[in-house]
Amino acid sequence: MSTSATDRFTRAIGAAIGLSLVAALIVAARPAAGHGGVLPATLRFTAALDGAVAAEPAAPKPLLASGPMRPGSHVVADFTLRNQTGEMLAVRLRAKPSSTELDGTAQVRLESRGVVLSEGTLQALRQGTAQAVRLAPGGSAPVHVVAWIPAEVETGYEGRNVAVALEPQEEPQEEPLP
Repeated sequence: MSTSATDRFTRAIGAAIGLSLVAALIVAARPAAGHGGVLPATLRFTAALDGAVAAEPAAPKPLLASGPMRPGSHVVADFTLRNQTGEMLAVRLRAKPSSTELDGTAQVRLESRGVVLSEGTLQALRQGTAQAVRLAPGGSAPVHVVAWIPAEVETGYEGRNVAVALEPQEEPQEEPLP
């Protein structure tokens, strides 16, 4: 190979390597793709105490801290409700979010002992669970929490950080537990 052909070949290889490095840097520096957002959402759930019903873990310790959430993300957690009274109680849970930013976007499912207490938007959970957890005096029950942003959501979640307190609402029960 002549010197001029070698120089052209070396330059071509150098240019190819340089272009490859530039392309790699562009790909690495590009914002997170998908669903129109670069910043994920975060959800943090705590269980509020009211004297009649205790929860473990109890606020301020979160029972669920989502980390970064994007469409299609799911997070799960479990906590326990305990009746601290001497009477049978039916306990519903109501969400008190710190803001309305994820009300229509975030989905939440609460389940206890195989019964779905509530499934729907965070906004719907502000009204309380449709079903109640029945607790005998001194008794307890596990509650399973699943929160997610549906995969089909394209925007509206970006950078939203919402803290949700689950507040117990108890009603005395006269009937025996099944």
